[in-house]
Amino acid sequence: MIAAASELFAREGVGEVSLREIAAAAQVNPALISRYIGTRDALVRAVFEDLTARLVTEIRTAPSASRGFEPDTVMGRWTRVLTHLVLTDPEAAVQIGCAPVEELAAVVERLYGQDRDAARLRVVQLMGSAIGWRLFEPYLVAAADIDSMVLDDFRDELTRTHRRLAATPFPSPPDPPEHPPPKQ
Repeated sequence: MIAAASELFAREGVGEVSLREIAAAAQVNPALISRYIGTRDALVRAVFEDLTARLVTEIRTAPSASRGFEPDTVMGRWTRVLTHLVLTDPEAAVQIGCAPVEELAAVVERLYGQDRDAARLRVVQLMGSAIGWRLFEPYLVAAADIDSMVLDDFRDELTRTHRRLAATPFPSPPDPPEHPPPKQ
Protein backbone atom coordinates (compact mmCIF):
# COMPACT_ATOMS: atom_id res chain seq x y z
CA MET A 1 0.00 0.00 0.00
CA ILE A 2 2.75 2.44 0.96
CA ALA A 3 4.77 1.78 -2.20
CA ALA A 4 1.70 2.06 -4.44
CA ALA A 5 0.62 5.30 -2.76
CA SER A 6 4.14 6.71 -3.01
CA GLU A 7 4.31 5.98 -6.73
CA LEU A 8 0.86 7.45 -7.42
CA PHE A 9 1.53 10.54 -5.30
CA ALA A 10 4.73 11.22 -7.23
CA ARG A 11 3.13 10.70 -10.62
CA GLU A 12 -0.32 12.27 -10.10
CA GLY A 13 0.06 14.55 -7.08
CA VAL A 14 -0.91 13.78 -3.51
CA GLY A 15 -4.22 15.63 -3.68
CA GLU A 16 -5.24 13.97 -6.94
CA VAL A 17 -5.13 10.33 -5.85
CA SER A 18 -8.04 8.57 -4.15
CA LEU A 19 -7.87 5.70 -1.68
CA ARG A 20 -9.69 3.57 -4.23
CA GLU A 21 -6.93 4.23 -6.81
CA ILE A 22 -4.26 3.39 -4.26
CA ALA A 23 -6.05 0.18 -3.30
CA ALA A 24 -6.34 -0.81 -6.97
CA ALA A 25 -2.63 -0.14 -7.57
CA ALA A 26 -1.71 -2.13 -4.45
CA GLN A 27 -4.18 -4.87 -5.43
CA VAL A 28 -5.93 -4.76 -2.05
CA ASN A 29 -9.43 -4.09 -0.89
CA PRO A 30 -9.88 -0.38 0.02
CA ALA A 31 -11.16 -1.43 3.44
CA LEU A 32 -7.69 -2.83 4.24
CA ILE A 33 -6.19 0.64 3.98
CA SER A 34 -8.69 1.95 6.49
CA ARG A 35 -8.21 -1.01 8.77
CA TYR A 36 -4.40 -1.08 8.84
CA ILE A 37 -3.49 2.54 8.23
CA GLY A 38 -6.58 4.60 8.91
CA THR A 39 -7.62 7.75 7.11
CA ARG A 40 -6.25 9.14 3.88
CA ASP A 41 -4.31 11.71 5.91
CA ALA A 42 -2.78 8.90 7.96
CA LEU A 43 -1.76 7.17 4.72
CA VAL A 44 -0.08 10.36 3.46
CA ARG A 45 1.84 10.60 6.74
CA ALA A 46 2.78 6.91 6.53
CA VAL A 47 4.10 7.39 3.00
CA PHE A 48 6.08 10.44 4.14
CA GLU A 49 7.52 8.48 7.09
CA ASP A 50 8.62 5.72 4.71
CA LEU A 51 10.16 8.17 2.23
CA THR A 52 11.89 10.06 5.05
CA ALA A 53 13.46 6.85 6.36
CA ARG A 54 14.57 5.92 2.84
CA LEU A 55 16.06 9.38 2.25
CA VAL A 56 17.98 9.23 5.54
CA THR A 57 19.34 5.82 4.51
CA GLU A 58 20.48 7.26 1.17
CA ILE A 59 22.21 10.14 2.95
CA ARG A 60 23.99 7.76 5.33
CA THR A 61 25.03 5.46 2.49
CA ALA A 62 26.29 8.17 0.09
CA PRO A 63 26.46 11.48 1.97
CA SER A 64 27.57 13.77 -0.85
CA ALA A 65 25.82 12.06 -3.78
CA SER A 66 23.15 13.72 -5.87
CA ARG A 67 19.70 12.65 -4.67
CA GLY A 68 18.00 12.48 -8.04
CA PHE A 69 15.61 14.92 -9.62
CA GLU A 70 12.94 12.82 -11.25
CA PRO A 71 9.61 12.14 -9.51
CA ASP A 72 10.40 8.43 -9.28
CA THR A 73 13.47 9.01 -7.06
CA VAL A 74 13.24 8.98 -3.28
CA MET A 75 14.08 12.70 -3.14
CA GLY A 76 11.58 13.47 -5.90
CA ARG A 77 8.80 11.62 -4.10
CA TRP A 78 9.79 13.00 -0.70
CA THR A 79 9.69 16.55 -2.09
CA ARG A 80 6.19 16.12 -3.51
CA VAL A 81 4.73 14.64 -0.33
CA LEU A 82 6.57 17.22 1.80
CA THR A 83 5.05 20.03 -0.27
CA HIS A 84 1.57 18.61 0.26
CA LEU A 85 2.12 18.28 4.00
CA VAL A 86 3.62 21.75 4.37
CA LEU A 87 0.38 23.12 2.92
CA THR A 88 -2.08 20.79 4.66
CA ASP A 89 -0.40 19.59 7.86
CA PRO A 90 2.70 21.67 8.62
CA GLU A 91 3.21 20.09 12.04
CA ALA A 92 3.44 16.61 10.50
CA ALA A 93 5.80 17.94 7.82
CA VAL A 94 8.22 19.17 10.48
CA GLN A 95 7.74 16.31 12.92
CA ILE A 96 8.26 13.59 10.33
CA GLY A 97 10.43 15.38 7.81
CA CYS A 98 13.19 16.82 9.98
CA ALA A 99 15.32 13.64 9.97
CA PRO A 100 16.97 14.25 6.54
CA VAL A 101 17.85 17.82 7.59
CA GLU A 102 19.38 16.52 10.82
CA GLU A 103 21.28 13.80 8.99
CA LEU A 104 22.64 16.22 6.39
CA ALA A 105 23.69 18.66 9.13
CA ALA A 106 25.69 15.86 10.76
CA VAL A 107 27.30 15.14 7.38
CA VAL A 108 28.21 18.81 6.90
CA GLU A 109 29.71 18.93 10.39
CA ARG A 110 31.76 15.81 9.71
CA LEU A 111 32.82 16.38 6.08
CA TYR A 112 33.33 20.13 6.11
CA GLY A 113 34.23 20.81 9.74
CA GLN A 114 31.31 23.15 10.31
CA ASP A 115 30.07 23.78 13.83
CA ARG A 116 26.51 22.68 14.65
CA ASP A 117 24.84 26.04 13.95
CA ALA A 118 26.76 26.65 10.71
CA ALA A 119 25.98 23.13 9.49
CA ARG A 120 22.27 23.54 10.17
CA LEU A 121 22.15 26.92 8.45
CA ARG A 122 23.96 25.61 5.37
CA VAL A 123 21.73 22.53 5.19
CA VAL A 124 18.59 24.67 5.39
CA GLN A 125 19.94 26.79 2.54
CA LEU A 126 20.84 23.85 0.35
CA MET A 127 17.59 22.00 1.09
CA GLY A 128 15.62 25.12 0.13
CA SER A 129 17.50 25.23 -3.15
CA ALA A 130 17.17 21.48 -3.78
CA ILE A 131 13.45 21.39 -3.01
CA GLY A 132 12.78 24.58 -4.96
CA TRP A 133 14.60 23.32 -8.02
CA ARG A 134 12.70 20.04 -7.97
CA LEU A 135 9.35 21.81 -7.67
CA PHE A 136 9.98 24.66 -10.09
CA GLU A 137 12.44 23.23 -12.61
CA PRO A 138 10.16 23.56 -15.67
CA TYR A 139 9.30 27.15 -14.76
CA LEU A 140 12.91 28.12 -13.99
CA VAL A 141 14.25 26.64 -17.22
CA ALA A 142 11.55 28.32 -19.34
CA ALA A 143 11.69 31.68 -17.51
CA ALA A 144 15.46 31.88 -17.89
CA ASP A 145 15.20 30.76 -21.53
CA ILE A 146 17.78 28.07 -20.97
CA ASP A 147 15.79 25.14 -22.32
CA SER A 148 18.32 24.70 -25.13
CA MET A 149 20.96 23.78 -22.55
CA VAL A 150 21.42 20.26 -21.15
CA LEU A 151 19.23 19.67 -18.08
CA ASP A 152 21.61 17.11 -16.58
CA ASP A 153 24.35 19.76 -16.65
CA PHE A 154 22.16 22.09 -14.55
CA ARG A 155 21.42 19.34 -12.11
CA ASP A 156 25.09 18.38 -11.77
CA GLU A 157 25.99 22.03 -11.25
CA LEU A 158 23.31 22.38 -8.57
CA THR A 159 24.79 19.41 -6.70
CA ARG A 160 28.28 20.92 -6.93
CA THR A 161 26.93 24.28 -5.74
CA HIS A 162 25.33 22.57 -2.76
CA ARG A 163 28.66 21.00 -1.84
CA ARG A 164 30.39 24.40 -2.03
CA LEU A 165 27.63 25.96 0.06
CA ALA A 166 28.00 23.24 2.70
CA ALA A 167 31.74 24.00 2.87
CA THR A 168 31.25 27.78 3.22
CA PRO A 169 31.97 28.89 6.77
CA PHE A 170 29.45 30.85 8.78
CA PRO A 171 29.40 33.73 8.85
CA SER A 172 30.14 33.97 5.16
CA PRO A 173 33.25 35.77 3.99
CA PRO A 174 32.58 39.49 3.50
CA ASP A 175 31.28 40.77 0.21
CA PRO A 176 33.85 42.45 -2.00
CA PRO A 177 33.81 46.24 -1.75
CA GLU A 178 31.52 47.98 -4.18
CA HIS A 179 33.25 49.80 -6.94
CA PRO A 180 31.72 52.77 -8.68
CA PRO A 181 30.85 52.16 -12.32
CA PRO A 182 33.70 53.05 -14.70
CA LYS A 183 33.63 56.62 -15.99
CA GLN A 184 33.03 57.02 -19.65
